[in-house]
Amino acid sequence: MAQLKATYKDILTISLPLILGNLAWTSNGVFDTIFVGNLGKVELDAIGFASIFYSVLFMAGFSFTRGTQMLIARRMGELNKHEVGNILDTTIIAMVAVALIFFALIKTFTHEILGFMLTNEDIIQKCEVFLSYRIWGLIPSFVSFVFIAFYSGIGRTPILAGSVAVMTFFNIILNYGLVYGKFGLPEIGIGGSGLATSISETLAVLVLFGGTFYKRRIHDYFLFRFKKFDTVLIKQMSNIAIPLMLQSLAAVGGWLYFFARIETVLGKDALAISSIFRQLILFFTIPAWSLGSTANTIISNMVGQKDFSGVKDAVRRISVVSLAFAVFSCLVIYFFPTFCIGIFTSKQDAALVPMATEILPVIFVVFILMSFTNILFNGVISLGDIYIALGIQVAVVVVYIAYFQFMFTLTFVSTFWIWTAEWVYWLSILAACLIFFKYKHLEVV
Repeated sequence: MAQLKATYKDILTISLPLILGNLAWTSNGVFDTIFVGNLGKVELDAIGFASIFYSVLFMAGFSFTRGTQMLIARRMGELNKHEVGNILDTTIIAMVAVALIFFALIKTFTHEILGFMLTNEDIIQKCEVFLSYRIWGLIPSFVSFVFIAFYSGIGRTPILAGSVAVMTFFNIILNYGLVYGKFGLPEIGIGGSGLATSISETLAVLVLFGGTFYKRRIHDYFLFRFKKFDTVLIKQMSNIAIPLMLQSLAAVGGWLYFFARIETVLGKDALAISSIFRQLILFFTIPAWSLGSTANTIISNMVGQKDFSGVKDAVRRISVVSLAFAVFSCLVIYFFPTFCIGIFTSKQDAALVPMATEILPVIFVVFILMSFTNILFNGVISLGDIYIALGIQVAVVVVYIAYFQFMFTLTFVSTFWIWTAEWVYWLSILAACLIFFKYKHLEVV
């Protein structure tokens, strides 16, 4: 599968294992919320906010390796398979270094950062406990991002689903054991959830290492040679990765500020409902994100082949598949709202379920808009217009923040109306992408 075409078969061959893998990966956060949510409302609020806080670090690392994925896919399109190993080796070194820097910063400044964004001391304290265990998963998760980039870039994704299945299994078992003190394990509460996820991520990356050796891909792609730290390559990768990291930091940072403002203006109930919505979005939009990664691989591969004529068709076909998954997700939640919402709440907080159910339509619109807009945006990135994508992201986040800040000043403001900020966010990106594809001359990529 060195050279790809944007057939529905190629799209599904690459995306389905990614969807399964990402379902399992995202379920880490879902199960964290389920187990910790049963401890009480403060813990539910804390796990929701701490997870978003951690996702800033997560997305920074993942965004860096998206650049790696596109470079690998482009080399595969050019039939330069021998260059893949050096790209992967250099990325591993860079990612371990970045993970160590993040670890030191969070270990030192967690309280100051949380205190700047939150006002409730109980929530801050619970967030600190969770993060003190969760950050031990930074290095294994950052290394696993490199493998995700590698296997996505070469179009061989089934092993990713296998590794994340292992991670999910152990995350569920260890979450139950460490949060509640079962199976002879210590009862750590919210901190046990962070520790469980960190351990399961370490096991997942070991599976990826083992699978790479078993399939002899170290020989096929010249992996793990570490002959030298390629400064020219790291500069090239950084030119792609740093704008992608800044783009993701802007997006997740805007979301983090959004949740902080909900807590300070609307209170703990609104934050708890918003945390439930966050988990619904993260879980049910996995196909859209996975297909965005598929777009990165297929379009970058086509650029490597200099097959520019098929790029717009690729975007259309991937968007159609993504929209179909979004409609299916909306139907599942529509017919089973109590179940989908209830799994994120404790018995004493059951009153949140009907409150959240009433305003589900706002989330359905987000699903639909995001499904195809995300593909268009990843098309912009895959064509190499990284700084245009960064400019779009920063401008949209400014509009997004300005919108919800204005909404908070209105007397009728509610959780429903605040969440329409997500509509503004995705509609703004959609408009910018449509303008880009209307005027972009693909033959000059």
